Amino acid sequence: MSRTRSVAVVALVLAVASVLPGPVGGVRASTVLGDEAGWAGGSGVAAPAANNGTGSAVVQTVTYRQAPNASGTILATQRYSVGENVSALVVYNYTRGQVVDATGFGARANGRWTWDGNTTEPSVTLRVAVNRSSRRFGGLRWVDTGDWALANPRTDFAYRDAALDRWVYSWQANARIDRRTRVGTDQRGFAGPSIVYLGEFEASTTNATAQRIRLVRPTAAELADDPDRVLRVLSVASDQLRVGARDSVVNAFAGPRPLRHGGAAALGDGEHQDFWVSAGSDAGTPPNTWIHEYVHTRQSFVLGGEMAWFREASASYYAAVVSVRVPPNRPGEFERLRATLGNERGANATLTDRSSWSNTYVPYAKGGRVLAALDGQIRNATAGNRTLQRVFRRLNEHDGLITYDVFASVLANVSGESHREWLDDHVRGGAPVSPPRSPYAYTVPGGDFDADGDGLTAAAERANGTHPFTADTDADGVDDGTELRLGTDPTDPYSTPVVEDDTENGTLETATVENATTPASGDDGDRAAS
Repeated sequence: MSRTRSVAVVALVLAVASVLPGPVGGVRASTVLGDEAGWAGGSGVAAPAANNGTGSAVVQTVTYRQAPNASGTILATQRYSVGENVSALVVYNYTRGQVVDATGFGARANGRWTWDGNTTEPSVTLRVAVNRSSRRFGGLRWVDTGDWALANPRTDFAYRDAALDRWVYSWQANARIDRRTRVGTDQRGFAGPSIVYLGEFEASTTNATAQRIRLVRPTAAELADDPDRVLRVLSVASDQLRVGARDSVVNAFAGPRPLRHGGAAALGDGEHQDFWVSAGSDAGTPPNTWIHEYVHTRQSFVLGGEMAWFREASASYYAAVVSVRVPPNRPGEFERLRATLGNERGANATLTDRSSWSNTYVPYAKGGRVLAALDGQIRNATAGNRTLQRVFRRLNEHDGLITYDVFASVLANVSGESHREWLDDHVRGGAPVSPPRSPYAYTVPGGDFDADGDGLTAAAERANGTHPFTADTDADGVDDGTELRLGTDPTDPYSTPVVEDDTENGTLETATVENATTPASGDDGDRAAS
């Protein structure tokens, strides 16, 4: 469905490493996410301050507009405020962009545009071709319809820092780079750090765990779920994924047709991340594309070739698992979880060897099953005190490339057991794998969460033998928490409280509690065997 920001960084470095020398590292984002007044003209930011007033070496402000009478393209104007130590500045005329105006920049034969060194606030405007098909899936990934656009334009640059005596690149970490985005004051739309929507839209926000999550939905888009439900699902994911790499702001865009079904996460800046999901995607049952793309914003590792599968596998696994934990979950969601994780695509594929993948979905399917099995093994080895999330977090914290050996080492350190032989069979080898069957293998770490809304935490569900994702385990019409409170057995459909409706007083009171011992058939043996 998408590439994570970390892998995208690697791709950019490989693509442009030969252009200019010298890597450094992060980018500080200044996308203004303000209030409704700011949305009316886009996400707007203040104009860059004077050269010596920002504390940044370079401030880049990109203003987006729709291109009149040019469907399939948008306009992106890049303005720069340059610090005193900057001796050179280069922007790129990418293959999908055509420079239509420039002030203070001169064209070079190699497609770069170079600052003249004198203009105080140089600028360059590109007409950017938007329509792009997905490389791995059918349909459009980005589009401009003429009425609206959802785009991911490239606006990278490089500058020469005289104090450092080297080139600095905008796509690498550097606190002295300040990148800002906005929509033209004469336009309607919203600009995140990497994704821009141009057209009429509505927006709503929620404050999640140490995050602000905004849902941007085109006016023309009919969401499959209520916007409040989408934000609640993302908020639960934010709270439950204790894996680090938590950005302060996440923008979730709803993508209407003609965009393909699915979604995409884009390379963000600093503490701001963007992704889009098909407006027709359900926010409830697994697999949950909203959560899948959100998980990508929490991946800050750089994966080696043998570990490329982990990116989509981890997003798929947690998208499925977190889906059934949104209280109160919907009927049949755990069965959908089992069906999702039980998908046999690529059963005999070798995850570390792309050439063995029969289709694009192998890391989603077999990768998800592998992680489900490993999560269960970690829980069993640590008496439920640790889960796969701790592995995920340590990978995010790892300084350097995540290789197969690094993954195996982290897994062993977290669980206290070596899983190398199992990994060699099921990850580096083609042995099939099955996910755990027990519902308790998918509960929130710690057991203090009530996913099904029956008044019982996961720990209490386990202690009483009730289903942590089904409010009424025995399907007798009374939820498990109520049965335990009234003294009946929530796992026995023949032990059911009788509730009397006192309509005169407007209350619902328990009149009696019956413990039926004989089914209608009169055969206790049938009940015992059921």
